[in-house]
Amino acid sequence: MSIRFKLLLSNIIMTVVPIFTAIILFIILIGVSFDKSGLASCKNGNSFDKVTEDTFKEFVGIINDALNNPDKLKDIEYLKRIDKKLETINSGVSFVIENKIYYISEKADKEKLEKLVQKNDINRSHEWNHESYEKNQYLNYDFKLTSGEKCTLYIFVDSSPIKKFFATLFSNFTKYFLLIILVANGILTIIVSQSIIKPLKKLKYGVEQIKDGNLSFEINEKTGDEVGDVCRAFEEMRKRLLGALEQQLKFEEERNEFIASISHDLKTPITSIKGHIEGIRDGVADTPQKSDKYMEIIYKKTIDMDRLINDLTFYSNQTLKKVPFNFSKVNLRIFIEDMIDEYQIELENLGIGIETVYDLDDNTVVKADVEKLKRVVTNIFENSIKHMDKQDGKIIIDVTDNKEKVLIGIHDNGEGIKEEYLSKIFTRFYRADVSRNTSKGGSGLGLAIAKQIIEEHGGSIWAQSEFGKGTAIYFELEKIGGLG
Repeated sequence: MSIRFKLLLSNIIMTVVPIFTAIILFIILIGVSFDKSGLASCKNGNSFDKVTEDTFKEFVGIINDALNNPDKLKDIEYLKRIDKKLETINSGVSFVIENKIYYISEKADKEKLEKLVQKNDINRSHEWNHESYEKNQYLNYDFKLTSGEKCTLYIFVDSSPIKKFFATLFSNFTKYFLLIILVANGILTIIVSQSIIKPLKKLKYGVEQIKDGNLSFEINEKTGDEVGDVCRAFEEMRKRLLGALEQQLKFEEERNEFIASISHDLKTPITSIKGHIEGIRDGVADTPQKSDKYMEIIYKKTIDMDRLINDLTFYSNQTLKKVPFNFSKVNLRIFIEDMIDEYQIELENLGIGIETVYDLDDNTVVKADVEKLKRVVTNIFENSIKHMDKQDGKIIIDVTDNKEKVLIGIHDNGEGIKEEYLSKIFTRFYRADVSRNTSKGGSGLGLAIAKQIIEEHGGSIWAQSEFGKGTAIYFELEKIGGLG
């Protein structure tokens, strides 16, 4: 869910929820306000006159009580009890002594009551008065206390309970509605903000970790909004940085191994050449036969160094993408037959037979750089020759049509490779012989170069081997049709 959709949804909820809440709240408050406003006293056909009539009856009872003991009205608690009782019928009491307000009900307005007191003729004794007081009706009775002080008892009747009903209703509605709005808004704000703030905190943590050089952490964010997308992109960046760092460390390790390997493979023939030259110089080779033997060894070691340097140069240039490839259409069967012709005599002299098995049309064409492909096959042949330990040695080349590609396998029945070494044979300078004995020749770069060349052709190369029985090297080439 996107942030835009979340905000839109929260706005809709903030509109819809208050509307439904307002309807329910309004219905509830109508009943509550109805009871508090005094309208309940007017239901079932009762009029406001009926309310006034009930108040009048209470008024008569209070007057009769006061006539027997007028000083009782000076008791504030007594007046409060009367006022509380009258409140149930939407009325209130006030008491004035010598034109001064002694007690006033909450239902009366003090300023208006003072004006009313001034208008009344308080010299009248025991006379009823029933007049209009703004929007209220009132009853009053004038009499004297035992001290002779003139006093007036007022009873106010609210004749507009509808006004109070709506005042109470809207007062309560506004109060509770605002409370609901605040609560709903708070809950939605927390929910929406947490869905944004929580992943942002994860991002902040990740940035701090990277700043401190630590890439071994993980940001696992599953939210589907834009912040979640940023978190996932950040996690992908972290993985790539970690991979780059690991690759850099690997390259550094390989570089150190590379330098050590070059040093070892160059030092070995140089040491041999140096020793034999010293032997000639010091007169150790004191016969023509010994001199010829020493010179032959020096020559072979020089050839080994030349081959190593050539392979090293090619491998380095290929790694740096400085070796151009000239691809063309190559008839695979003709190419293989030509390679066999080149090695036929050498293999016969070594007692190694060679066979071919074709499972594709004679005119099948592949996309290849002929010279580079020859180097691949040559390197594989030379590996098979170097590690051949059988009297009846054999090399078999099988070619299979593999839909859009052609699969070439070169098998031998030599000494084979142990399983723990098999995955490393395409690594530069790797030799299964841990002593790195170069007596069999080779730079240790042959299969590494073959891997580079096949990958530039868009194919892959791999090996299968059983120790003591032989090895098979497989590689793929892209098929582009036939010559017709």
